[in-house]
Amino acid sequence: MDLALGLPAFSQRSLASWMLELFRTQVHVTYQQPLPAHEGCLLVVSGHRSFLDAPVLLWGMGRPIRLVCHHYLGQVPLVNELVRQLGGFHMGPQGQGWSQLFARAAGFLQAGTHVAIFPEGAQLITTASRPAQVARFRRGFAHLALRSGIVGLPVVPVAIVSRREASGPLVPLRLLSLFDQSEPMFQRSGWHPYVVYEQVELRVGSPRRLVADEFERYRSGEAAAVTAALASEMEQAARQLTASGATHPW
Repeated sequence: MDLALGLPAFSQRSLASWMLELFRTQVHVTYQQPLPAHEGCLLVVSGHRSFLDAPVLLWGMGRPIRLVCHHYLGQVPLVNELVRQLGGFHMGPQGQGWSQLFARAAGFLQAGTHVAIFPEGAQLITTASRPAQVARFRRGFAHLALRSGIVGLPVVPVAIVSRREASGPLVPLRLLSLFDQSEPMFQRSGWHPYVVYEQVELRVGSPRRLVADEFERYRSGEAAAVTAALASEMEQAARQLTASGATHPW
């Protein structure tokens, strides 16, 4: 136990399991098809409405995953250690350090380590949202994928579908500027909500492999078009997974 940091030391999956037990969150996992096994890495792209998304994803996928996180999570005492033990790594403030982030993520992927990212960013987690809501997918994950250089990299869309939850206001958004003054959303009025899943389904979509032509187009001046297309495709996959989860019982 590492008391100097204020948190006991856990394995990644043990910590995820402990958090889910702490909040009495029941998780059901559904796969559209079996994920590729014994062939290297996955890039997982997931919806994001709750602080419990990370433990749900880690526990449900059942494999070690490194998580791309928002910068301010690394600035909050105790939370930063929690994020570290969950496998999180992050860029610099206000989006600085994308190149370093891409390089680090590529290193994990090339070494066979799975990486997960929340392409919605903070759009839903910082505002009141509906259980079946999906926000626009930003293109950062697509740049990350295409800068990895891994032809055939499986990109896996994931939806986290809440069946029953508790929610409400947590802290004023402006209070969070104490931890990251460069973040524009922390200058807004209003409250950062909490969403605690009571019953939630992790719906894992079919892997979509990157092909050589996409890497070639990305390098030859069509980066904006290629990343926009991939982001749109994964967003649509997440919407379909979410909609089917919302209408079908476990």
